[in-house]
Amino acid sequence: MTAPSPEPDRYYGNYYEDEPPVSALRRAPRQRRRGLGCLIALVILAGLLVGADRVAAAITENQLASKIQTSQKLKTKPSVSIDGFPFLTQVISRHFDHATVDLDNYDSNGFPIQHIHADLRGVHVSSGYNSATVDTLTGTATLSYDQVAAKLSSLVDFGKITLSQGTGDHVKASYSVLGISVSADVAVSLVGGNKLDLKTMGFDTPLSALGLKTGDFDQQIPIGGMPFGMQLKDLQVTATGVDIAATGQNVVLTGNTANSSG
Repeated sequence: MTAPSPEPDRYYGNYYEDEPPVSALRRAPRQRRRGLGCLIALVILAGLLVGADRVAAAITENQLASKIQTSQKLKTKPSVSIDGFPFLTQVISRHFDHATVDLDNYDSNGFPIQHIHADLRGVHVSSGYNSATVDTLTGTATLSYDQVAAKLSSLVDFGKITLSQGTGDHVKASYSVLGISVSADVAVSLVGGNKLDLKTMGFDTPLSALGLKTGDFDQQIPIGGMPFGMQLKDLQVTATGVDIAATGQNVVLTGNTANSSG
């Protein structure tokens, strides 16, 4: 018996059965191109959404800075930054988890403060964006040595005084008396929550030679009218000046006032 011979390949117009159609060869690359196109479109859309989110953040930060400048009667607009992404969801809810405010050269009732940094957490804005409340506030007021020395020079009859970092919570006050250079060790502290207390601990020049008295250098410099109702708490002497920590709770910001429960 002879073996059956294989059937010949069937011909279907322009291809044989055992060969893939030309259309099948072209379909996979087209599908890949469509998938790549969708991916590119999604990337572009995501970029547009992120861009819109950042634009909204910049606009809101600028508006908040303007309102702070008005409410706190500031000469210059502060720098405001609002954290969180996506930002637009915070705008819709009118609740911002964290915002920072930075202000240079603040006039505290005639006493200049070099820099104020405030962290506002839990910022709740009214529907018209005309007022806001802040759950908690922590901040730092930085007093430069030059600013403190200028104020101190105007209060004591020692001529021009320069200040620099001492040991611990002390600063070194240098000045000239009768042509003789004098340095004093001065303790710095915060009293009453709104006064910078300077107390002379000693001189490195014999007091008998110049007739100096330790108490002659003691001064208290009022620091009041802090923005956002900030309550001054702790003091730290640094290499560049004096940093005073401040806090606030349930801070209320309105069109022209700022209050805090402390």
